[in-house]
Amino acid sequence: MKNRILGRTGLSVSPITIGAWQLGGPLSFDGKPDGHPDPGKDTVIRMIRELGDLGVNAIDTAEQYSNGESERRVGEAIRGRRDEWVLSTKFGYRVSPQNSREDDASPETILRSLEGSLRRLNCDTIDVFLYHCPPKLKDIVPAREILEKAKEQGKIRSYGISTNDLELLKEMAQEGSVEVLQFASNLCDPHDKIWDLATQNNWGTQVRGVMAHGFLSGKYLESGPKFAADDHRRLHFKAEQYTRFSALQDLLPEGMSLAQVAIRWALDHDQANTVCMGAKNLQDYQSAIDAAEREPLSSELTKVLVAKAAEILSQ
Repeated sequence: MKNRILGRTGLSVSPITIGAWQLGGPLSFDGKPDGHPDPGKDTVIRMIRELGDLGVNAIDTAEQYSNGESERRVGEAIRGRRDEWVLSTKFGYRVSPQNSREDDASPETILRSLEGSLRRLNCDTIDVFLYHCPPKLKDIVPAREILEKAKEQGKIRSYGISTNDLELLKEMAQEGSVEVLQFASNLCDPHDKIWDLATQNNWGTQVRGVMAHGFLSGKYLESGPKFAADDHRRLHFKAEQYTRFSALQDLLPEGMSLAQVAIRWALDHDQANTVCMGAKNLQDYQSAIDAAEREPLSSELTKVLVAKAAEILSQ
Protein backbone atom coordinates (compact mmCIF):
# COMPACT_ATOMS: atom_id res chain seq x y z
CA MET A 1 0.00 0.00 0.00
CA LYS A 2 1.07 3.56 -0.65
CA ASN A 3 0.78 5.72 2.44
CA ARG A 4 -1.01 9.07 2.44
CA ILE A 5 -0.29 12.24 4.39
CA LEU A 6 -2.94 12.93 7.03
CA GLY A 7 -4.07 16.40 6.03
CA ARG A 8 -1.72 19.08 7.28
CA THR A 9 -0.40 17.03 10.22
CA GLY A 10 2.53 15.62 8.24
CA LEU A 11 1.74 12.14 9.59
CA SER A 12 2.10 9.36 7.02
CA VAL A 13 -0.72 6.83 7.32
CA SER A 14 -1.66 3.64 5.54
CA PRO A 15 -4.96 3.92 3.63
CA ILE A 16 -6.36 1.31 5.99
CA THR A 17 -6.69 1.98 9.73
CA ILE A 18 -7.46 -0.68 12.32
CA GLY A 19 -10.61 0.28 14.23
CA ALA A 20 -10.37 -1.10 17.75
CA TRP A 21 -13.94 -0.71 19.06
CA GLN A 22 -14.62 -4.29 18.01
CA LEU A 23 -11.38 -5.56 19.51
CA GLY A 24 -11.77 -4.76 23.19
CA GLY A 25 -14.69 -6.96 24.14
CA PRO A 26 -18.29 -6.27 25.19
CA LEU A 27 -19.61 -3.27 27.10
CA SER A 28 -23.11 -2.59 28.42
CA PHE A 29 -24.86 0.52 29.69
CA ASP A 30 -28.07 0.07 31.69
CA GLY A 31 -28.24 -3.54 30.53
CA LYS A 32 -28.05 -2.63 26.84
CA PRO A 33 -25.05 -3.61 24.69
CA ASP A 34 -22.75 -0.83 23.51
CA GLY A 35 -19.90 -2.97 22.25
CA HIS A 36 -19.14 -6.19 20.42
CA PRO A 37 -18.49 -9.83 21.32
CA ASP A 38 -14.91 -10.43 22.46
CA PRO A 39 -12.64 -11.92 19.77
CA GLY A 40 -10.11 -12.71 22.51
CA LYS A 41 -7.12 -10.73 23.74
CA ASP A 42 -4.47 -13.01 22.25
CA THR A 43 -6.26 -13.07 18.89
CA VAL A 44 -6.47 -9.26 18.82
CA ILE A 45 -2.82 -8.71 19.69
CA ARG A 46 -1.66 -11.26 17.12
CA MET A 47 -3.86 -9.73 14.40
CA ILE A 48 -2.64 -6.18 15.04
CA ARG A 49 0.97 -7.33 14.82
CA GLU A 50 0.34 -9.31 11.64
CA LEU A 51 -1.35 -6.31 10.05
CA GLY A 52 1.66 -4.21 10.95
CA ASP A 53 3.80 -6.68 9.05
CA LEU A 54 1.45 -6.26 6.06
CA GLY A 55 1.97 -2.50 5.96
CA VAL A 56 -0.90 -1.18 8.07
CA ASN A 57 0.49 1.52 10.36
CA ALA A 58 -2.61 3.29 11.74
CA ILE A 59 -4.90 2.26 14.57
CA ASP A 60 -7.83 4.00 16.27
CA THR A 61 -9.32 3.39 19.70
CA ALA A 62 -11.04 5.34 22.52
CA GLU A 63 -11.10 5.57 26.28
CA GLN A 64 -14.69 4.29 26.36
CA TYR A 65 -14.17 1.18 24.23
CA SER A 66 -14.64 -1.79 26.54
CA ASN A 67 -13.97 0.61 29.44
CA GLY A 68 -10.31 1.01 28.52
CA GLU A 69 -9.58 -2.60 27.57
CA SER A 70 -9.33 -1.70 23.87
CA GLU A 71 -6.57 0.82 24.62
CA ARG A 72 -4.75 -1.66 26.84
CA ARG A 73 -4.77 -4.32 24.11
CA VAL A 74 -3.59 -1.84 21.48
CA GLY A 75 -0.78 -0.72 23.76
CA GLU A 76 0.35 -4.27 24.31
CA ALA A 77 0.15 -5.13 20.61
CA ILE A 78 2.41 -2.25 19.52
CA ARG A 79 4.82 -2.48 22.45
CA GLY A 80 8.38 -2.34 21.18
CA ARG A 81 7.18 -1.03 17.80
CA ARG A 82 5.49 2.20 18.86
CA ASP A 83 7.45 4.34 16.40
CA GLU A 84 6.07 2.28 13.50
CA TRP A 85 2.44 3.22 14.27
CA VAL A 86 0.20 6.26 13.96
CA LEU A 87 -1.89 5.96 17.10
CA SER A 88 -5.31 7.61 17.42
CA THR A 89 -7.61 7.66 20.42
CA LYS A 90 -10.67 9.61 21.53
CA PHE A 91 -11.91 11.36 24.66
CA GLY A 92 -15.21 12.56 26.09
CA TYR A 93 -17.30 9.40 26.22
CA ARG A 94 -16.29 7.26 29.18
CA VAL A 95 -17.69 4.73 31.64
CA SER A 96 -18.76 6.06 35.04
CA PRO A 97 -18.26 4.20 38.33
CA GLN A 98 -21.98 3.37 38.12
CA ASN A 99 -21.39 1.72 34.71
CA SER A 100 -23.32 4.41 32.86
CA ARG A 101 -22.09 6.49 29.95
CA GLU A 102 -20.42 9.79 30.80
CA ASP A 103 -20.69 12.35 28.03
CA ASP A 104 -18.27 15.12 29.01
CA ALA A 105 -15.56 16.66 26.86
CA SER A 106 -15.32 19.88 28.87
CA PRO A 107 -11.87 21.48 29.08
CA GLU A 108 -11.27 20.38 32.68
CA THR A 109 -11.63 16.70 31.67
CA ILE A 110 -9.25 16.72 28.70
CA LEU A 111 -5.92 16.28 30.48
CA ARG A 112 -7.35 13.62 32.79
CA SER A 113 -8.54 11.68 29.74
CA LEU A 114 -5.23 12.18 27.99
CA GLU A 115 -3.18 10.92 30.92
CA GLY A 116 -5.45 7.92 31.30
CA SER A 117 -5.12 7.01 27.64
CA LEU A 118 -1.33 7.42 27.73
CA ARG A 119 -1.18 5.11 30.73
CA ARG A 120 -3.41 2.42 29.22
CA LEU A 121 -1.63 2.61 25.85
CA ASN A 122 1.71 2.51 27.67
CA CYS A 123 3.22 5.28 25.56
CA ASP A 124 4.44 8.87 25.86
CA THR A 125 2.69 10.39 22.83
CA ILE A 126 -0.64 10.03 21.05
CA ASP A 127 -0.49 10.95 17.37
CA VAL A 128 -4.16 11.86 16.90
CA PHE A 129 -6.32 12.89 19.88
CA LEU A 130 -9.99 13.33 19.00
CA TYR A 131 -13.16 14.50 20.68
CA HIS A 132 -15.45 11.47 20.88
CA CYS A 133 -18.46 13.59 21.84
CA PRO A 134 -19.22 17.16 20.81
CA PRO A 135 -17.89 20.07 22.87
CA LYS A 136 -20.08 22.96 23.92
CA LEU A 137 -19.53 25.99 21.71
CA LYS A 138 -18.26 28.06 24.63
CA ASP A 139 -15.60 25.43 25.33
CA ILE A 140 -14.08 25.23 21.85
CA VAL A 141 -11.44 27.94 22.34
CA PRO A 142 -10.40 27.03 25.93
CA ALA A 143 -10.16 23.38 24.90
CA ARG A 144 -8.03 24.26 21.87
CA GLU A 145 -5.60 26.07 24.15
CA ILE A 146 -5.30 22.97 26.35
CA LEU A 147 -4.76 20.75 23.30
CA GLU A 148 -2.15 23.12 21.88
CA LYS A 149 -0.26 23.03 25.18
CA ALA A 150 -0.38 19.23 25.12
CA LYS A 151 1.16 19.40 21.63
CA GLU A 152 3.91 21.68 22.88
CA GLN A 153 4.63 19.19 25.67
CA GLY A 154 4.86 16.34 23.15
CA LYS A 155 1.93 14.43 24.61
CA ILE A 156 -0.06 14.64 21.38
CA ARG A 157 0.88 15.39 17.78
CA SER A 158 -2.50 16.50 16.44
CA TYR A 159 -6.10 16.85 17.52
CA GLY A 160 -9.60 16.94 16.10
CA ILE A 161 -13.00 15.35 16.44
CA SER A 162 -15.11 12.34 15.52
CA THR A 163 -18.47 13.67 14.34
CA ASN A 164 -20.86 14.16 11.44
CA ASP A 165 -22.30 17.38 12.88
CA LEU A 166 -21.76 19.79 10.00
CA GLU A 167 -22.75 22.94 11.89
CA LEU A 168 -20.42 22.10 14.78
CA LEU A 169 -17.61 21.47 12.32
CA LYS A 170 -18.15 24.89 10.75
CA GLU A 171 -17.84 26.51 14.19
CA MET A 172 -14.71 24.53 15.02
CA ALA A 173 -13.19 25.37 11.64
CA GLN A 174 -13.57 29.08 12.38
CA GLU A 175 -11.63 28.62 15.62
CA GLY A 176 -8.94 26.40 14.10
CA SER A 177 -9.90 23.55 16.42
CA VAL A 178 -9.72 20.67 13.96
CA GLU A 179 -6.64 19.14 12.37
CA VAL A 180 -8.06 15.63 11.89
CA LEU A 181 -11.68 14.66 11.29
CA GLN A 182 -13.09 11.18 11.78
CA PHE A 183 -16.55 10.87 10.24
CA ALA A 184 -18.93 8.35 8.74
CA SER A 185 -19.32 8.29 4.97
CA ASN A 186 -20.43 5.52 2.67
CA LEU A 187 -22.31 4.75 -0.52
CA CYS A 188 -25.58 4.87 1.38
CA ASP A 189 -24.90 8.19 3.09
CA PRO A 190 -22.01 10.08 1.44
CA HIS A 191 -22.10 13.32 3.48
CA ASP A 192 -20.73 15.35 0.58
CA LYS A 193 -20.83 18.65 2.48
CA ILE A 194 -18.51 17.28 5.13
CA TRP A 195 -16.09 16.13 2.44
CA ASP A 196 -16.19 19.66 1.00
CA LEU A 197 -15.45 21.23 4.39
CA ALA A 198 -12.57 18.83 5.03
CA THR A 199 -11.10 19.69 1.65
CA GLN A 200 -11.44 23.44 2.20
CA ASN A 201 -9.56 23.19 5.50
CA ASN A 202 -7.11 20.45 4.47
CA TRP A 203 -8.12 18.34 7.44
CA GLY A 204 -6.75 14.87 7.81
CA THR A 205 -9.58 12.38 7.36
CA GLN A 206 -10.31 9.06 9.00
CA VAL A 207 -13.39 7.69 7.26
CA ARG A 208 -15.44 5.29 9.33
CA GLY A 209 -18.70 3.47 8.70
CA VAL A 210 -17.84 2.57 5.11
CA MET A 211 -19.74 -0.71 5.47
CA ALA A 212 -22.91 1.15 6.54
CA HIS A 213 -23.54 -1.02 9.62
CA GLY A 214 -22.75 -4.11 7.55
CA PHE A 215 -25.18 -3.39 4.69
CA LEU A 216 -22.22 -3.11 2.30
CA SER A 217 -20.09 -5.87 3.80
CA GLY A 218 -21.49 -8.46 1.37
CA LYS A 219 -21.82 -10.98 4.18
CA TYR A 220 -25.59 -10.79 4.52
CA LEU A 221 -26.89 -10.63 0.97
CA GLU A 222 -28.65 -14.01 1.11
CA SER A 223 -29.74 -13.99 4.74
CA GLY A 224 -29.57 -11.29 7.36
CA PRO A 225 -27.16 -11.33 10.31
CA LYS A 226 -27.83 -13.05 13.60
CA PHE A 227 -26.29 -10.69 16.12
CA ALA A 228 -25.09 -11.98 19.48
CA ALA A 229 -26.82 -10.76 22.62
CA ASP A 230 -23.88 -8.47 23.46
CA ASP A 231 -23.72 -6.88 19.99
CA HIS A 232 -25.19 -3.36 20.02
CA ARG A 233 -26.39 -3.68 16.42
CA ARG A 234 -29.16 -6.12 17.32
CA LEU A 235 -31.12 -3.22 18.84
CA HIS A 236 -31.19 -1.18 15.66
CA PHE A 237 -31.35 -3.34 12.52
CA LYS A 238 -33.49 -6.07 10.98
CA ALA A 239 -32.39 -8.92 8.71
CA GLU A 240 -34.44 -7.80 5.71
CA GLN A 241 -32.62 -4.47 5.66
CA TYR A 242 -29.44 -6.33 4.73
CA THR A 243 -30.62 -8.71 2.02
CA ARG A 244 -31.94 -5.84 -0.14
CA PHE A 245 -28.36 -4.87 -0.96
CA SER A 246 -27.94 -7.98 -3.08
CA ALA A 247 -29.23 -5.68 -5.86
CA LEU A 248 -25.75 -4.11 -5.99
CA GLN A 249 -23.99 -7.34 -6.95
CA ASP A 250 -24.54 -6.99 -10.71
CA LEU A 251 -22.85 -3.56 -10.65
CA LEU A 252 -19.57 -4.68 -9.11
CA PRO A 253 -16.37 -4.61 -11.20
CA GLU A 254 -14.99 -8.03 -12.03
CA GLY A 255 -12.89 -9.45 -9.24
CA MET A 256 -14.11 -7.01 -6.56
CA SER A 257 -16.42 -7.78 -3.67
CA LEU A 258 -19.08 -5.39 -2.41
CA ALA A 259 -16.97 -4.63 0.66
CA GLN A 260 -13.96 -3.79 -1.51
CA VAL A 261 -16.02 -1.45 -3.67
CA ALA A 262 -17.30 0.27 -0.51
CA ILE A 263 -13.72 0.82 0.66
CA ARG A 264 -12.49 1.93 -2.75
CA TRP A 265 -15.38 4.42 -3.04
CA ALA A 266 -14.27 6.15 0.17
CA LEU A 267 -10.58 6.17 -0.74
CA ASP A 268 -11.31 7.70 -4.15
CA HIS A 269 -12.23 11.05 -2.60
CA ASP A 270 -9.54 13.68 -3.08
CA GLN A 271 -9.35 14.43 0.66
CA ALA A 272 -9.46 10.77 1.71
CA ASN A 273 -6.47 9.75 3.81
CA THR A 274 -7.43 6.52 5.55
CA VAL A 275 -10.46 4.27 6.06
CA CYS A 276 -11.04 3.16 9.65
CA MET A 277 -12.20 -0.44 9.46
CA GLY A 278 -14.24 -2.32 12.02
CA ALA A 279 -13.19 -5.82 11.02
CA LYS A 280 -12.47 -8.52 13.58
CA ASN A 281 -10.39 -10.94 11.52
CA LEU A 282 -7.26 -10.91 9.39
CA GLN A 283 -9.05 -12.07 6.22
CA ASP A 284 -11.31 -9.00 6.13
CA TYR A 285 -8.31 -6.74 6.57
CA GLN A 286 -6.40 -8.51 3.82
CA SER A 287 -9.37 -7.90 1.53
CA ALA A 288 -9.36 -4.22 2.54
CA ILE A 289 -5.65 -3.94 1.78
CA ASP A 290 -6.31 -5.42 -1.66
CA ALA A 291 -9.02 -2.82 -2.24
CA ALA A 292 -6.64 -0.03 -1.25
CA GLU A 293 -4.11 -1.27 -3.82
CA ARG A 294 -6.61 -1.29 -6.71
CA GLU A 295 -7.26 1.42 -9.27
CA PRO A 296 -9.97 4.03 -8.50
CA LEU A 297 -13.55 3.32 -9.52
CA SER A 298 -14.79 5.12 -12.61
CA SER A 299 -16.84 8.26 -12.00
CA GLU A 300 -19.74 6.73 -13.93
CA LEU A 301 -19.79 3.61 -11.77
CA THR A 302 -19.59 5.72 -8.62
CA LYS A 303 -22.69 7.68 -9.63
CA VAL A 304 -24.61 4.50 -10.46
CA LEU A 305 -23.67 2.85 -7.15
CA VAL A 306 -24.71 5.84 -5.06
CA ALA A 307 -28.02 6.13 -6.94
CA LYS A 308 -28.76 2.41 -6.56
CA ALA A 309 -27.94 2.47 -2.83
CA ALA A 310 -30.33 5.41 -2.39
CA GLU A 311 -33.04 3.49 -4.25
CA ILE A 312 -32.58 0.46 -1.99
CA LEU A 313 -32.80 2.59 1.15
CA SER A 314 -36.01 4.19 -0.06
CA GLN A 315 -37.79 0.84 -0.38
